[in-house]
Amino acid sequence: MNTRRLLLTGGTGLIGRALLDNLLLTDWAGHILLPVRQSKQWCSAYPQLAADERLQVLTYDELFASQQAVDLMFCALGTTQAKAGKAGLRQVDYQLVVDCAAWAKQQGAELVSVVSALGANSRSPFFYNRVKGDMEQALEQLGFPSLHLWQPSVLIGERAEFRLAEHLSGWILRLPLLGNVQALPGERIARAMVAAAAGSAAASGLDQESSVTRYRVRDIKRLAAA
Repeated sequence: MNTRRLLLTGGTGLIGRALLDNLLLTDWAGHILLPVRQSKQWCSAYPQLAADERLQVLTYDELFASQQAVDLMFCALGTTQAKAGKAGLRQVDYQLVVDCAAWAKQQGAELVSVVSALGANSRSPFFYNRVKGDMEQALEQLGFPSLHLWQPSVLIGERAEFRLAEHLSGWILRLPLLGNVQALPGERIARAMVAAAAGSAAASGLDQESSVTRYRVRDIKRLAAA
């Protein structure tokens, strides 16, 4: 595969950090745009990563004000209602995701790979699932040649902040017999996302009609093991 120009949003979270590590291990990630809230602080905290010549760290405002060719976008943006409130959750999990995808579309992105959630549905009685469902619909309407929507269940892994409910449910849902509700490590989801992108027609530069693929726990386990 030829080297590709990537946009990685949400790169400071559980899945996003693992995505960055996995992408830097590939031989096809030629340039990675990494928008963060405070670029100087991030570079100071991770000097070795910041020194990688393939990585361009900038703020979201700087990203939206720029014009840069992009082939693929990976998105792991997300927050919680407990942390940000309903308005803040919708701003991050819906609006910022869609804004980044729309910008990537303008820059020529062929594939967008986005972390959503199991149960995403714009008609769900649950606010979180409605937001994820609205986000998925908005991304579909942008008409990317290839759209990957990832719908994991509970995530396992180290976060910057401790989430008690997720921590407890993660232990309960580890059993493989639970199918698509089985909890998975964030790093495993990241590996599956990178593997799916590497194998997609869009990632290899082939023309194809617009397609949307949803990946759930069974798909994630298969791709992460490949």
